[in-house]
Amino acid sequence: MSAVALCLYSLSYFFNNKKNYLMLQLIGNVFLALSYLLMGSYFTMVSLIIGIARGSLCYIYEKKDKKVPVFVIAGLCLATVLSYIIINHVVLSQASVWDFVYLFASCMYAVTFAIRNIKVMRYLVLIPHSCAIVYNLLIKAPITSAISYGIELAVTVVAIIKYGLEKVRSGDK
Repeated sequence: MSAVALCLYSLSYFFNNKKNYLMLQLIGNVFLALSYLLMGSYFTMVSLIIGIARGSLCYIYEKKDKKVPVFVIAGLCLATVLSYIIINHVVLSQASVWDFVYLFASCMYAVTFAIRNIKVMRYLVLIPHSCAIVYNLLIKAPITSAISYGIELAVTVVAIIKYGLEKVRSGDK
């Protein structure tokens, strides 16, 4: 399931249309949430479910050609933090100091996805991608998790370069 998610995420960065990008990210989150459910990583799974809500909301606003309100972004970040407290502190009692890296990444995804300019968004998404890699390495998740985020980071860089080169080429004409 995570391999399907990775393929969808990777494809999304090569769309220069924010709606198509968000749709592939959204479907990828569904597959990734299922993979974390099967791994028993419940907080990460719930964070991805919040990510599905984030993707859906951003898609709806993008489809209406409107900016995502700040209160929506703040609400998504608050939902992530509350789910962390409830799941990792109250229910499972398995909190880790490294979880704050993932909390930061989740909130950065909310901020990044709300940005309407896909070019700016591609640059900013490098931050939460990097945090997700670090988090997966710190918690000793299966190495495929870190590799998956690493591939997504690399694909993002390739997309930045690709669209940057297209801009340079079109400027030459």
